[in-house]
Amino acid sequence: MVRRLQPGLNAPPFSYLNLPHRESMDLLFQRVKNDDYSAFEKIFKNNYRALCSYSNQLVISPQLAEEIVDDVFFNLWRNRKKIHITSSFQSYLIISIRNRSLDCLRKLKGEKQYLLEHAESVQCKQSIAYEVMVYEELCHHIDTAVNDLPEQCRLVFQLSRDQGLPYKEIARVLNISIKTVDTQIGRALKYIRKIIAAREV
Repeated sequence: MVRRLQPGLNAPPFSYLNLPHRESMDLLFQRVKNDDYSAFEKIFKNNYRALCSYSNQLVISPQLAEEIVDDVFFNLWRNRKKIHITSSFQSYLIISIRNRSLDCLRKLKGEKQYLLEHAESVQCKQSIAYEVMVYEELCHHIDTAVNDLPEQCRLVFQLSRDQGLPYKEIARVLNISIKTVDTQIGRALKYIRKIIAAREV
């Protein structure tokens, strides 16, 4: 069952430092379609808290939000061979959570009409599309920033972000010290934050 996984506890909604960028998410989903359960676990852990927070905005119930997100991930794995995505996998997840949250509230319509009215006022499809567009634009700026990093710094950051390797393994692969790995990750994040801050001015 999906709930046996241990999602990260510190992933705020749609944080660019905790969610994989668009290309990584799409690649991970392709691995999921090829029955790679480790890729599914990575998607789950990196997105679970953010998606629960989003669903909770709609249903106003943390417990129900978790059940909804669990259900979406359960069906994602069960139907992995049948799912065809025309946009990005990130937008697919967001829209799936919204639709499932609203469906859940409609089933409770007679009992909690006010919840449905609240949820439908949270975000319309246009604002969801806009949020996804902003997210993907942000991903582009992050990718550009990563490509501008010095070679060793870029390799260290990509091994950590894209491959999910621990510092010790990165140090072994690149034949450098763990302290150097930590320093390079710090430099990469500082530069990315600088680029994002400049974009938001």
